[in-house]
Amino acid sequence: MTEYYPYNYQGKPVKQKFPETWPMPSEEVRDMRWKALRESMKKHNLDFLIVTPANGYMPTLTNQLYYVSNYVPFANNGNYLVFPLEGKPRMAVATDLGPQFYHIVLETSWIEDVSMSSTPVRDVIKIIAEMKLDKGRGGIVGYINGVFPAMALDILREALPDVQFEDATPVFGMAQNEVSRNSEEELSYLRKASEILDQSYEAVAEILKPGVTERELWAAAEKAIIENGGWYAHFMIAAVGTGPTFLRGPATFKTLKQGDVVMFEINTIYAGISPQACFALSIGRPREDVEKMYRFCEELYPFTLEQLERKKTFMEVIMDLDNRIHDAGYEPITPHIHLYNLSYRMPMQSPPQPGDFFTVHPNCCNKEYTTGAKFGDAVRFTKDGKIERLNKIPAKLNIV
Repeated sequence: MTEYYPYNYQGKPVKQKFPETWPMPSEEVRDMRWKALRESMKKHNLDFLIVTPANGYMPTLTNQLYYVSNYVPFANNGNYLVFPLEGKPRMAVATDLGPQFYHIVLETSWIEDVSMSSTPVRDVIKIIAEMKLDKGRGGIVGYINGVFPAMALDILREALPDVQFEDATPVFGMAQNEVSRNSEEELSYLRKASEILDQSYEAVAEILKPGVTERELWAAAEKAIIENGGWYAHFMIAAVGTGPTFLRGPATFKTLKQGDVVMFEINTIYAGISPQACFALSIGRPREDVEKMYRFCEELYPFTLEQLERKKTFMEVIMDLDNRIHDAGYEPITPHIHLYNLSYRMPMQSPPQPGDFFTVHPNCCNKEYTTGAKFGDAVRFTKDGKIERLNKIPAKLNIV
């Protein structure tokens, strides 16, 4: 209880047998992730990491807290994990929305030592001191990309002046890449999540006809994802019209007509693994200039895969694509290749490594950005140096 906060939660939820379950990583994957994290920490001379998800509603694309703890923060208003180089990790959760976060950590996460209060950052300070790391080197995960609050880091620096803090987002990402390339269990979740993307596409294609609204298409896509085991509140944007360029949300009230195109860009999440596909459909044949753009993208898609199999760097492949697009008189709309493994940090100066997965969706638009084309899906670089498409969605404009 404070001057601004009237609630005073004096009890603590006890651990209960959780009545429902959903697909989640095993302890074998946990051990693999923790080992990879600690090996990465050793290389960078870090004694501990502090991890928190983005503030707000779950789940975000870069949810490192979930990755390392198996805790699903359906809302985050101050939940922190201290992950030491040696010993068990500990978590501090906020109570300003009640003791529910404490309960969920106990029931679903791999973390056994959890504190809860209205000031979880202060709890983190106490945890670091109790771990005898108050003169060590600490890595802040998510600071460089705006996930870790700057105010929280200011409090930590003031209270722990002998700790050398630095951004450790790439350190965490290196460990994630290592696991993505070697975990058969994560690969099985990746395949299942990609299958759910296909089912979402099929649901949209089934109801696409003149008179359908954009809202109905969104609802069909979402329903297919939830019914087939995907998480809710995943990333989804779309655009409809005669030749839409920029995808966005939320769904509009627009009613589609003959010749209209619909584009969806969706991430499904299954057991925390999140691939993305971008699919495009039209009600009958679109406008001639739009169809020409999509035929051009149909050339760019296999070209991209071929260049990746030649072990060119991502930067080289992307530059090759942009040059072809400009030579054709068009402009690129968004990144052609992104969402690299679970780290989402594209190693632009490197070629793909065996086991890597990412999204390939070549795109182009006119000089005014008023008419565009884009499609693509999740792919994986195999051990024999080939690109494996993870989706069955046809890589083209699909005319219904």
